[in-house]
Amino acid sequence: MTTPYLRPHELAERWSISPKTLGRWRWIGAGPRFLKVSGKVLYRLEDIEAFEAAHLRSRTDERVTSAVIHPFAPKRGKRREPVIAAIAAGSLRRRRVAN
Repeated sequence: MTTPYLRPHELAERWSISPKTLGRWRWIGAGPRFLKVSGKVLYRLEDIEAFEAAHLRSRTDERVTSAVIHPFAPKRGKRREPVIAAIAAGSLRRRRVAN
């Protein structure tokens, strides 16, 4: 019997992506829903399958529904603008580094 949860490295292997990509998606609020229990990140299999179903396409020019579009999908050269806007809006705060 398989467990209904996957760890980030297991999901990354399933999708052939880096675990760091999943970490970045969690940070920006994109990707499948996840649980954080005792400091460990877990993905429910049903959430993974729902995310996959929402991104299923039959042609390359089809758009993903607006509910599942990644909020941070910048084009080349435009990567800093959303972060700068978020900092200006106060939703991201800079951390002070102790010298």
